[in-house]
Amino acid sequence: MKARLFYPLFTMLLLCSCSGEHSCPLPILENHGSHATLVVDGKPMLIIGGELGNSSASSPEDLARIFPHLERLGLNTVLVPLSWELIEPEEDRFDFSILDGIVFRAREHDLRVVLLWFGAWKNSMSCYAPEWFKRDTGRFPRAILPDGSPVEEACALSPTVLQADRKAFCRVMEYLRDNDRQHTVVMVQVENEMGMINVPRDYCPIADSLYHSPVPQELVSYLESHRESLHPHIAGRMGESGEGLSWPQFFGDDIYAEEIFQTWTYARYTGELARAGKEILNLPMYVNVALDSRGRLPGQYPSGGPLAQLKDIWHCAAPSIDVLGVDIYDSGVTGWMERYHLADNPLFIPEIRLEDKAAHYALYAYGHHDAMGFCPFSIEDCPLLTGDSGNDWRNTDMSADDQLNAYTRVTDRLSPIASAYSLMNSIEELVLARQGSDDMDAVLLDDGHREASILTPDGIKVHVNHDFSLGWDPRSKEGHWPEASCMLLRLGEYDYLLAGSGTVLTFSAEDSSKVGIAYCAEVDVKDGAITEIRRLNGDQTHQGRHIRIPCGTFRLQRFRLYTY
Repeated sequence: MKARLFYPLFTMLLLCSCSGEHSCPLPILENHGSHATLVVDGKPMLIIGGELGNSSASSPEDLARIFPHLERLGLNTVLVPLSWELIEPEEDRFDFSILDGIVFRAREHDLRVVLLWFGAWKNSMSCYAPEWFKRDTGRFPRAILPDGSPVEEACALSPTVLQADRKAFCRVMEYLRDNDRQHTVVMVQVENEMGMINVPRDYCPIADSLYHSPVPQELVSYLESHRESLHPHIAGRMGESGEGLSWPQFFGDDIYAEEIFQTWTYARYTGELARAGKEILNLPMYVNVALDSRGRLPGQYPSGGPLAQLKDIWHCAAPSIDVLGVDIYDSGVTGWMERYHLADNPLFIPEIRLEDKAAHYALYAYGHHDAMGFCPFSIEDCPLLTGDSGNDWRNTDMSADDQLNAYTRVTDRLSPIASAYSLMNSIEELVLARQGSDDMDAVLLDDGHREASILTPDGIKVHVNHDFSLGWDPRSKEGHWPEASCMLLRLGEYDYLLAGSGTVLTFSAEDSSKVGIAYCAEVDVKDGAITEIRRLNGDQTHQGRHIRIPCGTFRLQRFRLYTY
């Protein structure tokens, strides 16, 4: 009870500390097509983040326990669910105490927040809508199956569903406008993994009528004017002209045409929420997608979500949505990143499975795909130290300051994600400066891909091999080689910064010259300035043969090359 009483006081302090109109500039998303930069307090930032579990921010007590751990993990941003049922438990009676708590705890621990609106949809279902909404199926109808039976998903074509959802969402945006003047909340997710389950579209009478009516001219004109840049999936299904044609006539009479129709329905709905919210507070907004993986068909996966092949429908129907984010829980992570890093959609990973190898996926996403953000799911369960259960932080008797001081003395024991995030925090400024250029790249290695290469602007080919390829680590004889990764940042001519774990670098020149290592050191980076920790030579560089960061350690090394 004390915590809930304290939050409004904190809100008042925020208002006083940032009362000038221009003292806290609004976060913006600078979109450069294939990559984007989130600008906060007038400075670019990477989202070095994590997403909380669905129910982990539903009480002040959980918030008080979780946020100190997130700070120690090295996050700069946390993705936090905000559910409709908690803020509007009774119709037109709003309670923002939990949002007060989120803002307070984030500010207390120097974290930014991406707010996840769990409104009428969460993972396709309407489970986070308030009880009064769920019970009143007359006012708030459900989507319908082909046999006429309803499902536990709100109908996206219902004006009353949209009106109720939009009203609550706009009240959230009004709260942020009036109470978060320091812009602790930097971005908003609108709904969560929308999509029809079991069937490709809604079969209610309104949906059936619209499906067999002409495709809206707005969409037809958009697709025809963007024909050269359309995703092949959409381009391949379009006829020469769509004027006056129904959805099955224009896109083909099958489940994929039905999915395109449902995509338009969801995107129009979500775009309206985003538009209305941005009129109140113009924060960047995005949607996230559940993947169409494992050979499933529309309805077997959530049909109508912001899939890569449906991006053009979303771009037309929901121009207020800035990014289509990808949630990755399937194998083939590099392929999914490639699929969603598009010329007109920057890569943002708001959810990915929480596991040690996500540390390597993060370095690869930031370094190879210029990712604007990377966020393992259920991040509160990530252990800080190797060997911890992940929840040990919940039961400690140490004070927060004592814990933090103790953990700074055991950096070699940091878990992989905490280690990778420590590196990313130190080199964030250098990474941001090289996004969209040839001065940065990354590789990801695993048991099936044990070597890769990077060609630098200096004409140097960097051969990257798994650390186990040397045979020095006894684990290399056990058969399975774990994930390894590295980011390579070019600092100047023949001058490089390496960040990663489990990789060995050798070099060759395009002009057939021999390449030598002129200098190598383990370094620290702070505010873009590089400081040498110790000079590396001899055994550490194998007498000048390679640059190496062993498996199990995440390090920064600076090296300079020469040719002869």
